[in-house]
Amino acid sequence: MIRRIAVSLFACTLATSAAAQEPNAVEARVISSLDRAFVEPGCKLEGGGDYRVRSGRTYLNTALTGSGNQANRDRAARDGERVVSDAITGAKQDKNPAAWYYLGRLFLQQADLVGADSAFTRAQALAPDCAADIQKYRYRAWAALVNAGAQYRKSEQDDSAMVMLRAADIIYRELPLGYTSMADIFTSSGQNDSAIVYYGKAAATQPTDTVQVKIRNQALYNYGVLQLNAGRHADAIGTFQSYLKLVPDDMPAKKALAQAYRATGRTEEAQELERDLVEAAGAGSVAVVGEGISERDLMEIAVKQFSDKDYGAAATTFSKITELNPWNRDAWFNLANAYLAMEDGPNLAKSAVHLLAIEPLSEYAHSLAAQGYRTAGDTDALFKMIVAREALLANVEMDHLAVTSAEATLTGKATGREARDENNKQLPAKPQIAVVEFLGEGGGVVASAELTIPALKPGESVPLSAEAAGAGISAWRYHLK
Repeated sequence: MIRRIAVSLFACTLATSAAAQEPNAVEARVISSLDRAFVEPGCKLEGGGDYRVRSGRTYLNTALTGSGNQANRDRAARDGERVVSDAITGAKQDKNPAAWYYLGRLFLQQADLVGADSAFTRAQALAPDCAADIQKYRYRAWAALVNAGAQYRKSEQDDSAMVMLRAADIIYRELPLGYTSMADIFTSSGQNDSAIVYYGKAAATQPTDTVQVKIRNQALYNYGVLQLNAGRHADAIGTFQSYLKLVPDDMPAKKALAQAYRATGRTEEAQELERDLVEAAGAGSVAVVGEGISERDLMEIAVKQFSDKDYGAAATTFSKITELNPWNRDAWFNLANAYLAMEDGPNLAKSAVHLLAIEPLSEYAHSLAAQGYRTAGDTDALFKMIVAREALLANVEMDHLAVTSAEATLTGKATGREARDENNKQLPAKPQIAVVEFLGEGGGVVASAELTIPALKPGESVPLSAEAAGAGISAWRYHLK
């Protein structure tokens, strides 16, 4: 389900990654993201008049634009860090926002992400009007590192990507992309516990950019899927409820939420969602993060409704399946049984007749039809159906259709019966040949195969199997040759 939808492994692989072997890999990306010339703060910054802070500002300017070689500029950044740090710790400048602001930029100039993060956090707390300016520098470094991580991922160097992504997480945590990139790596390596953590971090972000909002929403969905798969059903409920407030028409999320409700005993809430899903099926509703409601989804819902003894709802859902695929044997079989439980004779007979059009040698399908006619009081139809059932030479039960992209195999068994005609005369056993038709979308015949049913003594059983090549097979039926 995860698209849609872990950590400890990389702890032992990072040391040999391409990024780790590349000298100053993170530093190079961070410094490349910074201004090439000194830029004044984009906000009013109090405290910049202290001579030590002014000195730190000058050192920053030198580190950016000073003449001489790179070693001299690097030394200027270190000297600026030392001067401003001394002012903060030894000259009571710890409440000076300018001191923390320039210290953050000096740290960033040296690619000291931990130091920059700490200093910028203090600066923003003391000068909230400078938040946009500070976030600009954080974002630039983050974007350079996340982009580097993306390039490593394209070349299938996930361990190197993790070096960049972990560094990005140190300096900026406002957007989901870095977190989802790490979560995707963990998911692909089967470390779902760690993937949950990072999808959760991504889901907690509050982006405003349209692209990042979609990424956050996808992360929230994946977060719920992994919680559900991990058996954290109560957590998954909260996650999917939050997601559906953002993407209310997402069908897979509703399916997942209904599953979580059932797992926690909240059956009525699950049933309500399932009714919504059934109503949406076939109405052109398409999920934002995936598909709409499939035939298989409807079958799962209907079986749960039947198990809940909500036979009316089950009948509605099984009927919906037969509308989508008129040759779905299991849907007709279960629909007939739902009507049987409801003692709805006319609809039981009607659905059983459809079932017999698929498997005409099924003793049980004949019995269902007979019971429908009996309940409906249709004695003529009841007599004909009982005669047809008693004349069956074998009871054929085809119970499994295995499908691949290129072929399909239908298996089951035949059991001999003591067949009799309408005058109660015993009919002799004889071989029969059935033609199995494998059907595609819309009921068209994709391929066919003959199935030989040998002459069987009463109670004697033999396995049956029919195979055919063809793509898109989704149903079957057979008739006697």
